[in-house]
Amino acid sequence: MRWTLPVAIVAALVSAQAGAADWTRFLGSNPYFPNQLADRGLAVDAGGLVAVQAYNRLTWSGQIEFVHEYSVAADGTIPWIWGVVGKSPSYAMTPRAVDQRDGYRLVWIARADDPASGRDEFSVVLPNGAQPQWWLSEPQAGGHAVDAVSGGADGGFVLRALDAGAGFEVVAFDSPSPRWRATVQPCAGGAAPANLQIDFAPLGAWPAIHTLSVAGSCDDGLNPPQVFVQRFDSLTGDQAVTEWPNVVPDRQLARLAFSPAHELVAVYSMPGSLKEVQRVPPPGQSFTGPPALLFGLDQIIALAPAGADTLAILGSDASGTPVSSTVWPQGAVSWPMPLNGLAGFPGGAWSFAAGRNEKLLALRVENDSPAPLLRLVGLDAYGQLEWTDTIPDVLPGAAPQAVPAKDAAGGFIVAIDTLDAGGTTGIVVRRVGSAP
Repeated sequence: MRWTLPVAIVAALVSAQAGAADWTRFLGSNPYFPNQLADRGLAVDAGGLVAVQAYNRLTWSGQIEFVHEYSVAADGTIPWIWGVVGKSPSYAMTPRAVDQRDGYRLVWIARADDPASGRDEFSVVLPNGAQPQWWLSEPQAGGHAVDAVSGGADGGFVLRALDAGAGFEVVAFDSPSPRWRATVQPCAGGAAPANLQIDFAPLGAWPAIHTLSVAGSCDDGLNPPQVFVQRFDSLTGDQAVTEWPNVVPDRQLARLAFSPAHELVAVYSMPGSLKEVQRVPPPGQSFTGPPALLFGLDQIIALAPAGADTLAILGSDASGTPVSSTVWPQGAVSWPMPLNGLAGFPGGAWSFAAGRNEKLLALRVENDSPAPLLRLVGLDAYGQLEWTDTIPDVLPGAAPQAVPAKDAAGGFIVAIDTLDAGGTTGIVVRRVGSAP
């Protein structure tokens, strides 16, 4: 089954992208149905369409009874009614993640039929749709789902870690039945691959137009963890030769991630405070050059894909000052730069998102006021303060989520659980830092 994007939907997405500016939206129902953000419940596509996955944990049962799937347009409006999925007749239900590309939304929910057995369920909702119409069911036996990605009109892709030294499995689907499955064991001696991640590249050069990539690491306990990338033809499941960067024996893997340009970036710790950046080029591209060495980057906090093609390496120096470095596609890795714009906000506990033009968003929940608030700090390409904002009345224990906007207006989409003046628990979704 193949899908095409209607002309009317394309026109609507382009129009929304052109008029993007900052906005705030509250997603709530009423005090008896608290609406809260799922753990990986926020995604945005290149047209500016925002996907929010939420749930209702009701007092009378103590369980999640309903999962909501919201769409928010690039201008902050809700373009259509949201989807609702109920727990019944399952023993339990948990929202796992949402992803979106070109208006096609991948929905991931875990269900249990009894306390001892469960399954992961996936659906792809078409553009201008809201309610999942069918589900691909994958048992949590012999393995478990660790990641999933929307491929737009190519459907959805699930990455499963397999038990008993069997490696990993990729499942491609656009209906209740898999379109193809592929199993790979890249690690010697039956070692289980770790740090598994999946990436979809719509404009790859190998072996067809669209390429799916899986990355991870193999650790035999004797040598430094070896990073690998396995490419697949997203339409057929055909595999390329596994790619391995060359790592010398005294390195230790710190983080790995795919960049928006579909390049794998792996950061290794070296003796002393040095870091080494290893890279595997995007599908069909040539070797990216020798590894880059970074000085003054003591601890790695995150690798953050930006809203364009770059990836930010975020961490701190030996004194604890936050620093960032930028990985340019097929290009240089910038020297770690101190984020001096955070100097006016004492304390740490920052998380980060990376946006267009090397801009960063720092965010943290602060509890030293009568009600917790979410602090947002926008930093420019030089790490200097550009703007600051807050979201008040944050629900105790709530964790913020932030993703970079991918359209030309830039900025970020932020979501967190809050409590409004009427006592309704809901989700504030806010676009910040975008160009009007």
